[in-house]
Amino acid sequence: MICNKEKLKQKIERIHSNDQKQLDAIFSESKRLLIEAPAGYGKTKTMISKIAYLLSTKRPSSNKKILALSFSVNAAFKIKKDVSTELPMLIENLNFSINERLVISNYHGLCRRILKKYGYLMHEKLKEIDNLISIDDKDYEELLQLEIGLNEGEAELLSGINDSVKNINGETYKFILQHWNDYIRIVSDKLLTNDYITYNSILIFIIELFNSNKEIKKFYQDFFEIIIVDEFQDTNILSFLLLDNLINENNEIVFIGDPLQRIYGFIGAIPNLLEKCKNKYNMDKIILENNYRFKGNEQMLQLEKNIRANSENLKNPNISKEARIPLAIFDNQTEEAAWTVNKANEICKKGSSRIAILSRSRNKNINQIIDAFREHEIDFFYGLYTDEDPLYINFHKKCLFIFIELIKIEKNITNSLLKKFLKEIEIIYVDSKDVVIDSLLKLLNIFLNRVSREFLELKNEDKITLIQETFNNYALKQNMEYVTESVVFATMHAAKGLEWDYVLLPDMEQYVFPSFYGFCGDCNFKLNSVSGFSCSPNFNKFVANNEAKYLEELSVFYVAITRAKKQVYFSASKLRLNGLGEEKVSKLSCFLGLAGIQSNGME
Repeated sequence: MICNKEKLKQKIERIHSNDQKQLDAIFSESKRLLIEAPAGYGKTKTMISKIAYLLSTKRPSSNKKILALSFSVNAAFKIKKDVSTELPMLIENLNFSINERLVISNYHGLCRRILKKYGYLMHEKLKEIDNLISIDDKDYEELLQLEIGLNEGEAELLSGINDSVKNINGETYKFILQHWNDYIRIVSDKLLTNDYITYNSILIFIIELFNSNKEIKKFYQDFFEIIIVDEFQDTNILSFLLLDNLINENNEIVFIGDPLQRIYGFIGAIPNLLEKCKNKYNMDKIILENNYRFKGNEQMLQLEKNIRANSENLKNPNISKEARIPLAIFDNQTEEAAWTVNKANEICKKGSSRIAILSRSRNKNINQIIDAFREHEIDFFYGLYTDEDPLYINFHKKCLFIFIELIKIEKNITNSLLKKFLKEIEIIYVDSKDVVIDSLLKLLNIFLNRVSREFLELKNEDKITLIQETFNNYALKQNMEYVTESVVFATMHAAKGLEWDYVLLPDMEQYVFPSFYGFCGDCNFKLNSVSGFSCSPNFNKFVANNEAKYLEELSVFYVAITRAKKQVYFSASKLRLNGLGEEKVSKLSCFLGLAGIQSNGME
């Protein structure tokens, strides 16, 4: 026996302070378990203890493994690091290597691993997938510019599949299935032969491999006896099809996620996936109940609770107590920018606190706040980029290309290789004065240092995967929590999965947050009740599409608030700046008019 079961249970009970719901999830004997884990409720801690308990009680044999999957490469390797640290403390006399019993990866990393072994059955070039250049197939004009023999129809089909993955519904799913074989043929004939591979096709080739080779599919279904999926709410259609192929009646599956943290609908996260899979796989559901992130802060605990209550029932939320939030309102953006500078200074003077100033998007309002920080010569880190920004995308593409060229020559990830790689990237951008490039070079340096120190124990293959998947996923932004600056400006989407001591949420006005395209353009004050500066949603006027859009924006709001470990401060202006920099009369964000939210005025 790996460990005395009762002894381990007692140790886990102490570690989890007898949190009954966490313990129910850890000790559950269900073969089909869905764990709903809100932000700050101890998800990662529960997941690690669950893995330890499964290893102790299920004891997968040496030729079987537990598969732990996550949506993002950063989250997957954080889990791997935490498991490597925590497992030896939980399981006494650990007499096996963690890699012997566990595979921890993101979806693409897992598929790369399988393609290295069996990809030759689909195309000989897949054996050396690490040497192939991954490209995004969203823009058919860029595909044509590769000059690899693609005609317009083929390029359009590739980008059409990408659009369908990102906008999944009944019709787009049908489109994917109808053109599945053509997609594989085009990638095989035109891209692989020229040392390119599309990001989507990495998953598609594995799904097709399983469909056409039942023995291989059966092998992996048996091989991964237990499958644990983190961040399950962010799963897209291709990732789900991969999962569905790995699951049979004998697997034990654990899905962990939070429907309110599904903020990647715009890149294909399937709506209502947790509930759909609960029914599809006949899963038992456990909801974690205790918020540890805001422990001791009654105000923030109540705010988080009330936002969740609104998300569960917009028309009639179950609110027992009002949450009073710190909200500062100003006549114009200049005054708000000055207050933001003063508030950040005030927090920093109290100690070595880390602050995030989060924005729904890059706009004129947040730029004025940044200008105020520059005028006061306050250091900050600039992280206001998205996965759609050309500079941000191209930086990752160049990093990936240079890295692939280097590992073709030097197979091992050494400190000298990483230094050489960083130097080559710095030379490319030596004349750049752009703030985005400057911040990306900082993040690249931080990331490479983490690879050489924090992830020192990873196998060489895992290091290569970590680096490639970071560039493929445009994921350097996930290193923002390690910057030396006390103040970070970032978008709310980029901040997901990260934490700071304090979060400032400026520009809490209609058309800014919620954004015009996210919800306000559809509403245009027709679906809300307006009184003075206040604007409150009237959910009785909402139709299904209005509700879906509002909930998606509310999820972003929730994610932004839960990036704070101590406190969130809100601010707004009666005059906002539009896209042209013109002052427009504004209204307070309808999020601050939700049931159960009341403001405390601040100066």
